[in-house]
Amino acid sequence: MTFFGTTIGPLRRRAFQTAVLLVLLLLAGLPDGRCGEVRGETSWHIEAERWPAAEAIFRSDPRWLGGDGASSVDLGGNRVLWLFGDSFVAPAGISDRKSSALVRNSIAVQTGYDPALASMAFAWKTEPGGPVAFFHKKGETWYWPSSGIMLGRSLLVFLMEIRPAENALGFESCGWKAAWVSNPGDPPDRWRMTWLISPQYRELVAGVGSPILENGFLQTFAADGSDRTIYLVRWPEAAARAGTLTAPQWWTGAVSGWAGGEDDTRPPRPVFTDGQMEFTVVRKPPAGDFFRVQTASFLNPCLAASTAPCLFGPWTTAICFFSPPEQGNPELLIYAGKFHPMLRGADMVFSYVINTTSADRLFSDMTIYFPVMLKGRIVKQSAPGGCKH
Repeated sequence: MTFFGTTIGPLRRRAFQTAVLLVLLLLAGLPDGRCGEVRGETSWHIEAERWPAAEAIFRSDPRWLGGDGASSVDLGGNRVLWLFGDSFVAPAGISDRKSSALVRNSIAVQTGYDPALASMAFAWKTEPGGPVAFFHKKGETWYWPSSGIMLGRSLLVFLMEIRPAENALGFESCGWKAAWVSNPGDPPDRWRMTWLISPQYRELVAGVGSPILENGFLQTFAADGSDRTIYLVRWPEAAARAGTLTAPQWWTGAVSGWAGGEDDTRPPRPVFTDGQMEFTVVRKPPAGDFFRVQTASFLNPCLAASTAPCLFGPWTTAICFFSPPEQGNPELLIYAGKFHPMLRGADMVFSYVINTTSADRLFSDMTIYFPVMLKGRIVKQSAPGGCKH
């Protein structure tokens, strides 16, 4: 969920109205997912609580006044990359969202794995007219970050591409794009970035969730922007490490296996149907072979967890483990629940985002639109499963 103006000022009301339309559409089209109706079979549960000391890092630069999404990538060497969607960037010395630019995306590099003790350097790009997105794209379409992964010494970042549309929202997803950074160990203003050939298939957004190296392949999830259906796509690991994503293979089911997108006789089959555009999947043996975290739905934005023995499933029904105290406030929107496995200072670290349906509150309430951090732990363990595919 993001706001859709390019600057704050004359466009801020239109941006706000578009965001509200998005919410109304999502609420109308998504299942309720109330906690009492979410079930799964596990022998463990998660305990989580808010972690204010970890949240302070996102307020360490007076120019960066909040951002959407908050995905993390382990860069290695005690560094973590944060990817944000629409972000408020203020001129130096003006800590006021009303006077800020609203750029389509921004990033930050955290030094130190414990966010309560680490430092953070935020980054975006600047043109003569002011701040612009870090992953900047000229023309009518723009990018919102999805996920990323280190492949050897290089960084691969997946982005969803968005375009204007003649619908109630004024925009729609139109596929995905991948960016290749050959020197992520340098400061971001010196990154050498290449846009990779990114083959499209039915405008599915590849790169949502989390990229994972598994069984000799780079595998990641793909979303249909019109519903909660999630698919699985992969590339040979050797090709991915060379920055080549030209021949994706899609999971088409247990019988037909993997197929190229050009094979219409074996179309992709969903791996789960209760997803979100923003979630994480990681290996977490204490909770099963693969572990997924997301917010359950916009009507019940609890943080929920699910497991599976294989990336293509079968996935257990998501179980709520943390209900945000802000839940139930009709002005607030809660989404983008994620797990950050590389972070330290707690057994498990999670985040979510708080937005609002009130334009005035968005610009005046500096307690929202920053990542909310949680620390948690698994109280009980389940036996690990196995996967031969």
